[in-house]
Amino acid sequence: MVLKSYISKNMFRDSVYLMRLSNTVRGFAGVLEAEVIIGTDHNKKFLQSGGLWSEEIEKEAGANDLIIAIKAENEEKAEQAIQDALAELNKSVERENLLGEFVPRTFETALHNFPGANMALISIPGRYVEREADQILDAGLNMMIFSDNVTLEAEIALKNKAKEKGLLVMGPDCGTAIINGVPLAFANEVKRGKIGIVAAAGTGLQEVSTLINNLGEGISQGIGTGGRDVKEAVGGISMIMGLNALLEDEQTEVVVIVSKPPDASVTEKVLAVAQKSKKPVVVSFLGGDLNQVSAAGCVPAATLKEAAHKAVCLARNEDASGAVELKVDDNLLKEHKGKIAGSQKYLRALYSGGTLAYEALLMLQGIIKPIYTNLNYKGAEAIADVYKSTGHTIIDFGEDEFTQGRLHPMIDPSLRNTRIVNEAKDPETAVVVLDLVLGYNAHPDPAGSALEAIIEAQQLAAKEGRHLIFVTSVCGTDSDPQKRNEQVAKLEAAGVLVFPSNADAVAFLAALL
Repeated sequence: MVLKSYISKNMFRDSVYLMRLSNTVRGFAGVLEAEVIIGTDHNKKFLQSGGLWSEEIEKEAGANDLIIAIKAENEEKAEQAIQDALAELNKSVERENLLGEFVPRTFETALHNFPGANMALISIPGRYVEREADQILDAGLNMMIFSDNVTLEAEIALKNKAKEKGLLVMGPDCGTAIINGVPLAFANEVKRGKIGIVAAAGTGLQEVSTLINNLGEGISQGIGTGGRDVKEAVGGISMIMGLNALLEDEQTEVVVIVSKPPDASVTEKVLAVAQKSKKPVVVSFLGGDLNQVSAAGCVPAATLKEAAHKAVCLARNEDASGAVELKVDDNLLKEHKGKIAGSQKYLRALYSGGTLAYEALLMLQGIIKPIYTNLNYKGAEAIADVYKSTGHTIIDFGEDEFTQGRLHPMIDPSLRNTRIVNEAKDPETAVVVLDLVLGYNAHPDPAGSALEAIIEAQQLAAKEGRHLIFVTSVCGTDSDPQKRNEQVAKLEAAGVLVFPSNADAVAFLAALL
């Protein structure tokens, strides 16, 4: 086996393209592992954890350089893989030069070609967002800001300006929305219907909207706000505007609000608006005060699953007052408890959806402890090294430390796949938890990608006489490009335990551990 690397100075390529190129290079003859990646500090840590580190990368690769790292059967095949990768890079440049299709390079040109547009979606480096967003607001368009790394000051200024103009700003760091039936960014193919959602949580919106769809009802609008919107400094500007829009929308009969607990002043403002609603309002402030929600005349929901089920009940004029039960199959529990070796005692939860990871922390606090995490959560301990689990660990791979300079794990799960195998090498690992999030812009086959790592992990553990339990939930619908039913079937065929929601999966974990 040979490790070989190549560094191209001051060469930047789009991260989606580099993900595809990395997959292509892994298929070359004699290549065991490969990454084509930009040399940011976080990406270098990824190369180290994946066994693709070299002295050349350490000494010469900078944050603006492109790295080709190859692990191959021998020197000749490693060198050939590098040359073939460079040839692919050159081909892509030639293809771009030959394209004759007109692509607008500025907002003004785009608007000139689409004069009826009333909404823009921004996905550019965060430091440029405020300048472009100002132009968009001046032109009278609503907007969704997918970009992260936008300053808090810029967010406040943009949202106040939009509010004065009667325009809605979703974001920054707004990953999901469904507007007039059109899924934007990370969103799913769901039925149109009479339930509207406003959410300061991207995967929270996805989980609730897909569960509603899978229960047979549909979505009128899914409005994202960005997670910082519910902080006191921003004041819930977008959440309140989105809530008012749903209350005025003739197609919306039931409203759902989803968020991690807003700051106290924002909670009061949002509930004050909801209290005046003539429509039923379900509120899921994960970990928030359920009694405060009830006192405002709203329907409280402790989990995302409960929010979806209660919204469906209300849409069907059924009673939604009771809690939604999370049932655990005793036979399944007994079967897997009996397989765990004495040394195996820890949970390793590897999430791609931050809201789902937060829900898991919320449900498991006090049941297993301490829990180490990279999320800001009062009931858990801050993990010292995000690349190495400690005791019970819950990691959100969508956090900035993993996504700066590389794709979100919903698009490129390779970093998480490497971690799955590493967790199997730890004799104290008992159960590995994964969320698979389907939908537009997500990986075309997340189950297939994860299974390669899962099977390798299972084999590693089995050689040492251990049984690893893999627990998953699949957030999506059968109408998504990846088709939820097909994804579930792949996982179950490999012995993975698949639950209908994240809350169901975590309830099983709580009983198991």
